[in-house]
Amino acid sequence: MASSKTHLTELGTALGLVYDPTGCWPADLEAVELPGIDRSVWQPAILPEARQGGPNGDLLLRAIANGQAFRHHVLRGRRPELIEWSGGARSVWTSDVPRDLTVEGVWFIQAKYDSRCVLNTSPGSLVDELLADHTIESRMSWFEEVALNELQAFYEQARAQLPLSSLPDDVRDLDTQARAQLKASMRARSPSPGEEAAYAELCRAVSIETTLRWRRRIEGATLPQRTQMLFRMLRIAGGPYWLLGTKGRSPVRLRVCDTRSWRDRYELRRFAVLDAHAGQPQVDWRAQITDKATKATTIVEGYCEIRWSHGKLQGNPECKVQVTTPLERIPGYEPMEPTVYRHH
Repeated sequence: MASSKTHLTELGTALGLVYDPTGCWPADLEAVELPGIDRSVWQPAILPEARQGGPNGDLLLRAIANGQAFRHHVLRGRRPELIEWSGGARSVWTSDVPRDLTVEGVWFIQAKYDSRCVLNTSPGSLVDELLADHTIESRMSWFEEVALNELQAFYEQARAQLPLSSLPDDVRDLDTQARAQLKASMRARSPSPGEEAAYAELCRAVSIETTLRWRRRIEGATLPQRTQMLFRMLRIAGGPYWLLGTKGRSPVRLRVCDTRSWRDRYELRRFAVLDAHAGQPQVDWRAQITDKATKATTIVEGYCEIRWSHGKLQGNPECKVQVTTPLERIPGYEPMEPTVYRHH
């Protein structure tokens, strides 16, 4: 579920598409109309932060400035007649054009504020299927697939901390009620030394086995299959879109090209993975990309976190694809002209 800060940045960006400051900040916001987004939707997220004392007031100003920059450079100063907001809905397909805002059904905007995570998917979708075009719903627990013995050992250590535990012997038999009982117990105490050691071993096993499994799959794939996987990981889709956000206090304003344009200009030369468990299961990745015209090589790096999203032993693990290379250095991510923030 999207956080209130995520809603603030997305709706703040939308506000910047139409907002013309009169000097009466924030009172002049009361009269603003966002075509396509009802006041009852955007005002509760925006107005409390716009008023003096809002903890995310500066973040709101940066989101508004990004919307204003998009209006100036892409819409050439024209106020849009329709803005659609996804409301935090998750894309069903990994090939979808990323969009938090759709402007007049033509321009797609993704808002990304101080985040290096470009994709959230299931480990099996990435490792076994190389993000082929399918839904991103999780299948069975990845930890069960690649490190069942280590998962069972960690579960037994956690289960042993519950007096007269009624939890099942086998970790695969945990149901919703049992998981809730286990979660409450683990939150209420510090992990035992045996539990910490078992979790470290689980992280090591998952990282190594995931790396080996992914590496074998990549080595057996064709170049088009590896390139498509990279497209999904970097969210390069069938159509262009704009990525607006911040990195620290600096604005991020980029146009992400479509897959056809990327193939015309660039070529994936090599994709490598390395296990790098760091407190949780992790696999590092590195893509070597060549510009066909200039023959220049760009290295794009990142890592995949494989973790439970709702606490240890809670549900199926997910895979978060992170990019450590600055977004503006990724082939296909093209800068939009910078513009100066408007202060109120």
